[in-house]
Amino acid sequence: MSHSDYVAADAAWVSPEIFSDSVLYDLEQQRIFGRSWLLLGHVSQLPVPGAFLRTNMGEESVLVTRDRDGEIHAHLNACRHRGFQLCQQDRGVAHSFQCRYHGWVYASHGALLGVPGQATLYYNELDKPRWGLVPVARVDTYKGLIFGNFDPDAPPLSDFLGDMAWYLDIILDRRLGGTELLGPQRWRIAANWKIVAENHCGDEYHVGFAHGSNFPDLPGSMRAAPLPYAREIRPMLGHGVGVNIFPDEMTPEQLLATAGFPRPRHVTDYLLRVQDEIAERLGRQRSHMSIIHGAVWPNFGMVPIVNSLRVIHPKGVGEVEMWAYCLLDRDAPADVKQWLANQTTATFGPAGSFEQDDAGNWSAVTQSSRGAQGRRHPLNLQMGIGHEERSDKFPGELGLTASEINQRGFYL
Repeated sequence: MSHSDYVAADAAWVSPEIFSDSVLYDLEQQRIFGRSWLLLGHVSQLPVPGAFLRTNMGEESVLVTRDRDGEIHAHLNACRHRGFQLCQQDRGVAHSFQCRYHGWVYASHGALLGVPGQATLYYNELDKPRWGLVPVARVDTYKGLIFGNFDPDAPPLSDFLGDMAWYLDIILDRRLGGTELLGPQRWRIAANWKIVAENHCGDEYHVGFAHGSNFPDLPGSMRAAPLPYAREIRPMLGHGVGVNIFPDEMTPEQLLATAGFPRPRHVTDYLLRVQDEIAERLGRQRSHMSIIHGAVWPNFGMVPIVNSLRVIHPKGVGEVEMWAYCLLDRDAPADVKQWLANQTTATFGPAGSFEQDDAGNWSAVTQSSRGAQGRRHPLNLQMGIGHEERSDKFPGELGLTASEINQRGFYL
């Protein structure tokens, strides 16, 4: 089957089979996760030479390291002898790694350093330079985020992000000191990875219904109404963001009162103190914008309105492992960081008030896609189609808050 069998030419509909077809899932691991730039982590997680972290690219376990010279590397986390997972710790500091199976030793930059019995068992005939760890072909960073790509011929990360970088800067380049990540928290969800990812890139339509218990006073007639200052924006196919665009005349106090959840005084005071720096770094236009949610193709999601960054790791056609981080200004006071981290966990952590609603929905869609009858009938994604707009103020195409512009871009 071809793409046109699963997705309409304009992505106005998709086949439910895309969420349950195991053959398609295997192709996705090769053609999407094997060729796309994937989020590996943040430089704050590798603060010193020898620091390392363990993550995934698709279903591949990957070891990310900072070598003695400070350079960042990524390799398949598998010993070249018999394939044992070389590193089984999540994070730490080590300048070398010894396989627990047969003792082969590798440097933090991936070279094979030593083999037990090299002289007596291998007769000094082992070509060690050939048997270093398998490198991730491309590793690059953007404003502190670390990305990797298995494809040596992939376009540069800057091209892959394209206009999405203009929006990422709103959360990554606010302050001179940059950002840091706390976490991750990890949990499993019985859902296909695409359902989870496309919800992050563009679904404001569900908020008033799926999360209705969080808004008990919202009238039923308003639950699907577009938010007054928000738009869905498709910077380029695959990526998507939902943003608040506030009027220029709004004061910093009004901006903070309108965007996000209620905050204690010490958090509000900090955010007000840094507004001038944000405006200087980003310009007045972006200092009057806030990202509600978003996604970088294929599986890097975000809910910056509560400081949440997440990676949606596929674990088979019907399961994902969510890795959720809290993104913070590195130079924020400790008590501000603590409150923001608690808010992130309370809303979009594994037991978060919003996350629990979403996980149930994603699982239900995945389950219905498995039925012999249900998977035969296409699902509608036509909301807002033909009504996309462009503006000389914002890169990309714009839709209303309640629009499926970004879901269509995700599948095209």
